[in-house]
Amino acid sequence: MNTQRTFLLNLYLRGVQMRRITLKDIADALGLSVSTVSRALSGKGRISRQTIELVERKARELGYIPNTIAKGLKTRKTNTIGVIIPDITNPIFPGYARGILDAALKQGYQVFILNFDMSKAKEKDAINSLLSSQVEGLILTSTKLSRQELLELRKRGVPFVVVRKDVRLPGTSFVNVDNIYGGYIATKHLLEIGKKKIAFIGSRFSGEPARKRLKGYLKALKERGIDIREDIIVEAESSFDGGYRAIQKIFDRVDGVFAYNDVMAIGVLVFARERGIKLPEELAVIGFDDIPVSSLPIVNLTTIKQPMYEMGQQAFITLMKLMNDEENVFKIWLKPELVIRGTA
Repeated sequence: MNTQRTFLLNLYLRGVQMRRITLKDIADALGLSVSTVSRALSGKGRISRQTIELVERKARELGYIPNTIAKGLKTRKTNTIGVIIPDITNPIFPGYARGILDAALKQGYQVFILNFDMSKAKEKDAINSLLSSQVEGLILTSTKLSRQELLELRKRGVPFVVVRKDVRLPGTSFVNVDNIYGGYIATKHLLEIGKKKIAFIGSRFSGEPARKRLKGYLKALKERGIDIREDIIVEAESSFDGGYRAIQKIFDRVDGVFAYNDVMAIGVLVFARERGIKLPEELAVIGFDDIPVSSLPIVNLTTIKQPMYEMGQQAFITLMKLMNDEENVFKIWLKPELVIRGTA
């Protein structure tokens, strides 16, 4: 019985099809040493072209997958990064993730994405899990970590970039959207189309994005000399139901609404249509984010487009610079833009 048939029989008898193919399996199949197979696949050492092609062909046949993490333990380079996001079901986060993934692919990097459900404890667990997998850097999206906790993370020696948070911390890089400007241009547009009783329906005013969008809203009203009415500034849950319930309380006092995000704005639209309120004549509505559903004809929501894909790409590019030992700190602000559709 020849070497290959013997190897295949042993492979079957050992049930090796249920485990990962190793360098030893390739070596046994070809009657070569493990070191020869290793050198052939790594391109290191003096190996003939014929042997390299033979080993590569057999590796493909057997379904060999290189263990990049094990390799990284030796070289200290795994070509992997970790991305931590708060809620994968939130329609804005796939945009960030896709931007990161596309930019990483161009540089030959793999991306591990973990979800932390807006829980600081889960976020810390996710960070530890990724660092134990030897990732070269981290992208933290909407992090819940405090200044002190971010400082402690820096001491662990792994580069990281924060997305969607203005981190006032020396030596820490971030990528963010200009939320003040976004709130300003949304409210300014409502004023320009003749609305004067404009509500702001926000989420968690203690959080940075809502606080800054509110600041932009107030700035636009003050520029026009319009009195600030606290009774139409409403804090609500960041959800469809949150927007729906908020407008229920104030619909008879307003002719325009700037909602914290598109999901809340859609809740406002549904309530208005159920009540027979004409859009945008009797009530104009603007959201924030420009999630995919907002452009559907049945929704047709005027909104502030957040450059999520571009932010993801910039986050990866910034992380690459940090991983390449650039000592600069990068604070990147991207401008949102008004997308006019049928609701305002």
